[in-house]
Amino acid sequence: MLTRPSTNNNRNTAHMLTQSEQQPDSNKESMTRTEMHAFLDDALLELRQAEQISVTTYWQWSQTVLPHHTFVYMHKFTGKLVANGIESTVTRKAAFICTPGTSLELYSDADHEVELYIIHFDLFRVAEKTKERRIYERELGSPVTGWIQGPYYGIQRIAAQLTMEASQTSLKVQLLLTELLHMLWPQEGQSDAGEQDEPEHWLKSTLQYMRDNYMNEIKLEKLAELAGMHPSYYSQLFKSRMQKNPIEYITHLRMNRAKELLMTSDLRIRDVARQVGYRDEFYFSRRFRNHAGYAPTSYSKQVHRNVVSLSYPYTDHLMTLGITPCAAQIQGHLPHVPKSLTLPFHAYEPWEQGRQAFLDVNPDLILTKDNAAAKAMEHIGDVAPIITIPWNETDIFGHLQNIASVVDRTQVAKEWMDRHERKAERARKKIRETAGQVTVAICTLTAKGPRMYSNRNFGHVFYRSLQLAAPDRIQRELAGKPIGVGFNWMSFSPGEWDGLEADVLLIAVTSMHERAALLQQIAADPLWKSYPAVKNGRVHVIDWNSWVVYAPYSINIQLDEALSMLTNKASFL
Repeated sequence: MLTRPSTNNNRNTAHMLTQSEQQPDSNKESMTRTEMHAFLDDALLELRQAEQISVTTYWQWSQTVLPHHTFVYMHKFTGKLVANGIESTVTRKAAFICTPGTSLELYSDADHEVELYIIHFDLFRVAEKTKERRIYERELGSPVTGWIQGPYYGIQRIAAQLTMEASQTSLKVQLLLTELLHMLWPQEGQSDAGEQDEPEHWLKSTLQYMRDNYMNEIKLEKLAELAGMHPSYYSQLFKSRMQKNPIEYITHLRMNRAKELLMTSDLRIRDVARQVGYRDEFYFSRRFRNHAGYAPTSYSKQVHRNVVSLSYPYTDHLMTLGITPCAAQIQGHLPHVPKSLTLPFHAYEPWEQGRQAFLDVNPDLILTKDNAAAKAMEHIGDVAPIITIPWNETDIFGHLQNIASVVDRTQVAKEWMDRHERKAERARKKIRETAGQVTVAICTLTAKGPRMYSNRNFGHVFYRSLQLAAPDRIQRELAGKPIGVGFNWMSFSPGEWDGLEADVLLIAVTSMHERAALLQQIAADPLWKSYPAVKNGRVHVIDWNSWVVYAPYSINIQLDEALSMLTNKASFL
């Protein structure tokens, strides 16, 4: 048992706790959102082990008595799971959580690829809490055990991050574990965690109608008719789902669109009013002041610091500018860890994050890439203005300048770019002195085959910061195109090296298992062995998760790594 002062940093010290154990409560019911928050607020989580298993042969694993809470996410698995002697067949993605003391066995079918994550952790609950101290005891029970219905994409993202951070005892590990438990534990009345935010048809159709017609007059009777309900009943039911009545929802849509126009255009107040559904600009101004706290004429001059980032590169940009988002999508290296949001990494992926997470942080504005703008408008268009920064129209420096203009940090952006150029020039000088003029090729391996990158994303540091030469075919593709936006990558087939030769080859991989398999393949494959950099032993394997972030803070870290690789004669092969 640990007695300790009551502070806000207690989640960093779970490893100090001893195990004065509480018996599990077998009668716990599904928790409401409030109860779940309270449960985790009074808990400490300690990651014991997190591992990723990736094999292509028969695989089995068993533990007679699990010493810790254990979560298994089966991303690719066909076989059997046996818990306390009860056998279940697994034929697709699946997730399972169990408490200490459980007997657990996993058996894959032969000749099926296996990719899964096993995460062991301990849970400690507050047994006594005063202003002076808190006493924690180990909790063996769990509000939820057994099969989990999803959301699988979010689960995989967090599981992968935990395996990467497993050796750390950082606050980030605590936050990731907490986020995972929030995702696994269903709320009261939910039958499928993967569908917890999917609205009923009547709600979905009327929300769409409001989003399409907010600039016109919308009557409650029309919405009720679309929903097939009496107006008063529809209004009550709508408020129970959206935390605001239909008229308030429409007003918030209009005001947020007005804020977007005021921040990103030079339109007159009269024109802004008309675009969002107000014919009288003076009436609009009064409503706007009541809603926003500022007159429309002064709104664009306000500094908005309570920002939500729906894009992990833009999270990096904001932090580079000295602004920590109140909530954000997270990937790669960051100086601080904001509240993580479960958001799609690509436009075609499902939206998993619930509205409540955004309502809880009460943002001044929401920042997103253009490919996620439609989904953001659909799910949270009434919560705050959504500022879209186009992704493919400009490069990393354009992104930084555009975001800086929105959050009033233009001078900070200029200072960062000046510092980065000075740092890059020092690196270029050192590489010229130690490695000379070398050509570099950067590729990633995808399910659709290898890709070789140009001067954006993975290639930015090498071709723009360090000004190294790309293979001839890459240079020909870049000719006449805008720098950083005209050409990103090209597919190629191993062995077809004409015009793709380089002195140094860098290959981005997503896991250590993939790295080992890749190096084995390159060593045995005559097509790869014919590549100049491979023949000369100048191949480096880089971490995809660190290098995929095309943003300032990450670029600086990548620059240090690139300098180390190119000035060190040792290679990974």
